[in-house]
Amino acid sequence: MDALLQLMSCFLNAIMYMILIYYFLPFKLQFKEITILFTILSTNMFLINKVGNYGVIFLLISVSIYLMFIRKNRFINIMSFVISYLFIVIFDQFFSLLWNVFVCPISTLLKNTIYYILYVISAIVVLLIICPFIGKYYHLLIRKIEAYVNKQLFVLIGSNLGICLIIVLFNVFIGEYIGYTSRSIGFNCILFACYFIISTILIINITKQNEKRIELEKRQEAYQHLQEYTNQIEHMYSTLRSFKHDYSNMMLTMAEYIASEDINGLKNYFTNEFMPKNQKLTSDTTKINSLINLKDIELKSLLSAKLLYALNLGINVEIEIIEEISHIQMDIIDLARIVGIFLDNAIESALETEQPKLHFAAINSENKKVIIIANTFLDKGIPIATLKEEGVSTKGKNRGIGLLHVKEIVSNYQNVLWDMEVKHNYFIQTLTITETF
Repeated sequence: MDALLQLMSCFLNAIMYMILIYYFLPFKLQFKEITILFTILSTNMFLINKVGNYGVIFLLISVSIYLMFIRKNRFINIMSFVISYLFIVIFDQFFSLLWNVFVCPISTLLKNTIYYILYVISAIVVLLIICPFIGKYYHLLIRKIEAYVNKQLFVLIGSNLGICLIIVLFNVFIGEYIGYTSRSIGFNCILFACYFIISTILIINITKQNEKRIELEKRQEAYQHLQEYTNQIEHMYSTLRSFKHDYSNMMLTMAEYIASEDINGLKNYFTNEFMPKNQKLTSDTTKINSLINLKDIELKSLLSAKLLYALNLGINVEIEIIEEISHIQMDIIDLARIVGIFLDNAIESALETEQPKLHFAAINSENKKVIIIANTFLDKGIPIATLKEEGVSTKGKNRGIGLLHVKEIVSNYQNVLWDMEVKHNYFIQTLTITETF
């Protein structure tokens, strides 16, 4: 190839890699990041053109190092890049095979400038068509892996990708050594496809098994909350029956004080005996009754358990559910998990203050449901925006996993918005669930 063809070849190949990386990365690249990454890719394409496929090693190392520093989730970034590289190798093998069968032999591409340019441009067009869809499903898989796969399985997945990468690089080097015949291309296609498909199926099955296990744990937790709620209702009913039983005796005692005109004794009895029992019953009953407008039993049981626990800790709890709340367009287990995390954080944070307060509100607002949890807190100077990041918490180092889980859950819903703010010495979490039709 002449110099112009070499230059065009490197440029077009860099575009192919850029397309894959752009759609496979779990975050959107900014313009500056795209420019730097494309420069790195183009430089490596020139290097590969000069030294052959040994330059692929420099490509993998240089791009991986760059992706490690532009975002914090380094493992996922590198894993996404490796997968995009494996995909483009497999795609190139299949596309070369099809081109070899339906257009012209691959061996003639490097000898014919027009054919080579048409080959690369057509490959870019195909990638632009299929990558948005593949990237979308890949991101869904990544979110599930992050949510349901533990560190040990992450290591297993990473090791599997490493083995796959070694196999691919071995075949690339061997192919360069013996020449890219139609037979070698076909063999590579079958080998890569089989290993890739088997690996993908194994990863998906592992993820699904972990998802089922975690969902079962969530169900068990929800059932436990329901049992606690039932026990609380039974306790309230028992207390009410006991109060009714004692009520007539209290009335008779007060009647005796009145008959004997012992006003001081009546005041003491009323203040020290009658009022404490009445206030205790009224306070607990009011808290339970305020949840009556919440129609989902799993969410209601969770709230009653958490809020009564906060009351027992001496936190001033206020509950506001004025209108009926039902038909929330979100998986109730996910919603209960989010609310549970919010309440656990709110209780722990409120207890650090001199006058701990917690306010829960559920509001029907036009075509959306709004859940608000506000609590008093001790300001430790941590920016609110960073609390959603991994490892950042007001509780200290290596904490804050709960809010990261909330972020992962919310990312699965297009109709759910999560907001945090500080207002009037309260830390406020707002979850807005829009109804979709």
